[in-house]
Amino acid sequence: MERRSFLKMSAALSAAAAVTGCDSSSKDVDVVPPTPPVTDGEVQTWSSCLVNCGSNCPIKVFTKDGVITRVEADNETTDEYGYNHQIRACARGRSLRQRTYAADRLKTPMKRVGKRGEGKFVPITWDEAASTIASELQRITAEYTNRSILKLYGSGAYYGFSSSNCFNRLLNLNGGFLNIYGNYSWAQQIEAAAATWGGSSTNGSSMVCVADSDLFLGIGYNPSEMRQSGSGEGYDYLQAIQNNPSIEVIMVDPRYTDSMAGKEDHWYPIRPGTDAAFAEAIAYEMISSGWVDANSKAFLDKYCVGYDKASLEQTKAEFEASGDATKLEYAKFIDVEENYRDYILGVGKFTKAKTPAWAATVCGISEANIKAIAQKIMNAKAPYIIIGAGVNRHANGEQAMRACYMLPFLTGKVGQAGVNNGALPVQGSMSKSSLSGLSNPIKESISFFTFSEAIERGAEMTARKDGVRGMADLDTPLGQNIKAIFAINSNSLVNQHADSNGTSKILEDDTKCELIVVADCWMTPSARYADILLPDTSWLESNDLVDGSYATGLMGYLVAMKAAVKPMWECKSMYDMCGLIAEKMGVYQQYSEGKDEAAWLNQLYAGTLTAPSSANAIPALPSTYEEAQKIGVFRAFNGTKRIALDSYINGGKALGTPTGKVEFYSLDFAQKAAEWEFDASVKGNYITALPKYQPTWEGYEDADTIETYPLQLMGYHTKGRTHSSYHNVAWLREAVEDAVWMNPMDANARGLAQGDTVHVWSQRGTIEVPVRITPRVAPGVAALGQGAWYTPDPSGRVGPSGHVIDIGGCINTLTRYQPSPAAKGNPQHTNRVQIAKA
Repeated sequence: MERRSFLKMSAALSAAAAVTGCDSSSKDVDVVPPTPPVTDGEVQTWSSCLVNCGSNCPIKVFTKDGVITRVEADNETTDEYGYNHQIRACARGRSLRQRTYAADRLKTPMKRVGKRGEGKFVPITWDEAASTIASELQRITAEYTNRSILKLYGSGAYYGFSSSNCFNRLLNLNGGFLNIYGNYSWAQQIEAAAATWGGSSTNGSSMVCVADSDLFLGIGYNPSEMRQSGSGEGYDYLQAIQNNPSIEVIMVDPRYTDSMAGKEDHWYPIRPGTDAAFAEAIAYEMISSGWVDANSKAFLDKYCVGYDKASLEQTKAEFEASGDATKLEYAKFIDVEENYRDYILGVGKFTKAKTPAWAATVCGISEANIKAIAQKIMNAKAPYIIIGAGVNRHANGEQAMRACYMLPFLTGKVGQAGVNNGALPVQGSMSKSSLSGLSNPIKESISFFTFSEAIERGAEMTARKDGVRGMADLDTPLGQNIKAIFAINSNSLVNQHADSNGTSKILEDDTKCELIVVADCWMTPSARYADILLPDTSWLESNDLVDGSYATGLMGYLVAMKAAVKPMWECKSMYDMCGLIAEKMGVYQQYSEGKDEAAWLNQLYAGTLTAPSSANAIPALPSTYEEAQKIGVFRAFNGTKRIALDSYINGGKALGTPTGKVEFYSLDFAQKAAEWEFDASVKGNYITALPKYQPTWEGYEDADTIETYPLQLMGYHTKGRTHSSYHNVAWLREAVEDAVWMNPMDANARGLAQGDTVHVWSQRGTIEVPVRITPRVAPGVAALGQGAWYTPDPSGRVGPSGHVIDIGGCINTLTRYQPSPAAKGNPQHTNRVQIAKA
């Protein structure tokens, strides 16, 4: 069904529902909201869902006699979108009572007594836990230096005060720790955006700008499942296309997502990892037809570098004549023959044109459809093109993102109303003051994704081979393996990393990494690998001040959280647990600065009052934190049409790239391509100055694996989890099925029926899950919701891969540990698998 027909039908049904059963002469049409069923003695407080979906939705918590009785979403205000609408939590936030009282809550500090990973622990006192961590931390520092200590990437709780920053303070007071850069969500797109416009990958035109657009092209863009709340980007997207019914919506994705569901005009299923080939074919149509020369060449000449040979010749000459040492160095790496126009057309040093006929054989979208999409882009007055983060989580993710980013600039319209630069949209926000993690004396950093490798060979890792940052030069080694890991609200030790079986083997050997401390609320798969387990308080047991997080959509807000119940069992907040360790280390005064939780929250609230965004809060922020807790939620919608790269295109402010312009030819990537070293045995493991489609290991064109593993497996975000958070809530497992999606063509070829239990396996492991047979996934592609908990079968059953079967269905049991070329990021959507009935 076409989107416009769907919207018309929806409107008609809504109208019908509004009049059915109404008597226009009665008062039945007067809508009276139902009264919440508050019972005698029930108390209501405000908390927040602090999970990493990009929103920290407010939650109303009801308690009686110290027990949580129920939770509700925000149902305050008149709910007028664009002014003061409700920030309604999704199913995840609404299940917080179940999550808080989950059977696997960590209730007391514990220490490991069995082999790492077995999950065998005994309770200990907080005094013993704090003493052990303090003494081990000081021993490891003295024996191996502070570079051997890592605080793992973790995003399981986006607190404002009692956050993982408490552990930053503690470790920095111990002399610092090894830094990490990047993250599992955006690693490759961060590098792609920096290479293209020298800025953020989330600085796109705000979603409200779609009001001025006549074409919406989303590539791997799916906000309705990841960011589905009333404060989320998904709600803004739905409002944007509903308020602009004439806009044409095109979605390119291997899976028919809930962001479509009849709201799009066209869905084009694409093969995973081939987005760059698709983008290059569109570019070919725009350039070869003469459209670029006639319509956007002047824009490209003024604002971009590397589109053609003349552009690179001019840049090279300017840099060589500058006398600036940095520019002179960059000039060495400019190859004027390596320009985008010649590459796309297959002329000059290039021999293969990037035609739609060629791209169709790679990406699976027909030649005619590629040409049709290109024509729509050329005809559009204000195209809003956006590239979702799913495109970046591939072995060639940096180049795939860069290739897609080229399309908006080829139109010559970036900087105009209704036009995006390809990035994710800038968000509305209110800011709050947070507890400082203090300054880290250690300046070196590794990619978040390379921690498991750094346990085994960190001492020899360098900038040239491994992307280590902060070193004196490209070849000075880091000099130290990782010996201690602090995993704070993180399930990335095993579950959210890659190759769960292989990573487990590394972690099981406690002669390598000698100390693993986990602070969490639940016995996650990663928590099972701890030496010391610290039970954190849940959000509903916490006082805090939080903002709307990083992807709140256009509705910015603050929540003054008040603990609905006292900390249960022996759980402590991260501020308090770190305070105990700091006391054992003799640095408590520096850690606390003489303040308890209440004093810190009052200080941070006072700092928040002076933030510019606080001036627009509805209602106005009161003078004290205690008063703010009584009100709970403060909101400020930002409906300003913020246009991507406006300050550059329309304001003349230089970008952060070496040239100060948009770089089709990245000087930074050109230098890395020349100076860095890559393992040539890994297919697609290289960097180029131009954005190029890169066939990779286990990609669509990988002949080495296609026969044994004929299906491409991609992960996606489900509505029942945020990453791995909430997996242990039975309600959500019932509501959102953990099953592998297969196209009927592929399922029928394997004799599979709907709901069959199947084995999915790669070279690295086997999982056991149900199968869902649906045309909502492209032929040759399988799709599995990421974040299920890694659970090797206790009975030891071995699957077709030769590994113990993961009955939890964790996709990372199947994924490969192979850092991407530039970002050294996670390629978790690049997988080849086989599927058969169990």
